[in-house]
Amino acid sequence: MNRNVRKITDGAMMTAIVGVFILIDRQFAGMLEEMLLFLVPMPMVFYSFKYGLKDSWLVYAAICLLAFILGTPQMLFYIGSESFLGLVYGSGIHSGVKSEKLVLTAMVIGVIVNLLSTVVFAAFFGYDVPAEIAEMEKVMTQAFDRAGAQIPPTINMPQFILTVFIISAVVMGVLQGYVTHVLSRVMMKRMHFNVEKAKPLALYFPPKWSGYAGLAGFMAYYYSLFRPFADSRVQIAVQGFGICGFMYLLCFGYIGLITMINLRNSSMKMILKILTFFLLFTAPQVLVISGFLYITTDMHQRLLEGALYNAGKNE
Repeated sequence: MNRNVRKITDGAMMTAIVGVFILIDRQFAGMLEEMLLFLVPMPMVFYSFKYGLKDSWLVYAAICLLAFILGTPQMLFYIGSESFLGLVYGSGIHSGVKSEKLVLTAMVIGVIVNLLSTVVFAAFFGYDVPAEIAEMEKVMTQAFDRAGAQIPPTINMPQFILTVFIISAVVMGVLQGYVTHVLSRVMMKRMHFNVEKAKPLALYFPPKWSGYAGLAGFMAYYYSLFRPFADSRVQIAVQGFGICGFMYLLCFGYIGLITMINLRNSSMKMILKILTFFLLFTAPQVLVISGFLYITTDMHQRLLEGALYNAGKNE
């Protein structure tokens, strides 16, 4: 088949797939929009990977036009933003961009989309943020009362809940970007496309300064709890930064311990992994400290060197 004809056929097919998704979503009263939104970038990932960024803009415009005709303004925003994510990711693979940069880009776009939909355009998308904060405050107050405890007077509960609300939107955006990355790689491999092999988790390593930044945020968060700032915007910003630092160190602490378990020859690997998982809920401070040490010291390098040494001995 002529390349230009194939390009038009593939573009029409990708647009039709998105159109079917919109029509089915309308029949299910928007349920697919909430549950399966992470699948929307896939058609554009396929097309932009195969034909590149320059030839994909027309298909992207056709998808947005179809969403405008068949869907609601809310659906147009979601389809447009998710398809843009697929456009950027797929064209990045086509251009040979490293997977680390693509994952980071996908996560940033996912975070921006979630923040716009749940915070900036909250009223437009049907989110009543003040009402949700009030309801969550009521639930937390009842939970503390049942437990026979009191909320510390230094904690401004509405501000704290708003911070958590924003951070949850950020986390969902990060997860959405990562899911797009994983599904795209799986789809490319199943279709026998030549893509860069996934990098093992143990080989991902952040810069050392990020560990100190995470610890600073973690300490600033606890400081803001007991010494709240007078300016509410500063308080929200500090607590948001602190929660991000806490989660950042927590994640790398978990990764570090799991990597340590996987690289050691032990018959108790599964038990140790289960215990590490329970540390997330019972003693997260242990994982935070482990994450800080994993990032700022040579622990990561020593683990890899030990694994290579053991592999050489076994050969």
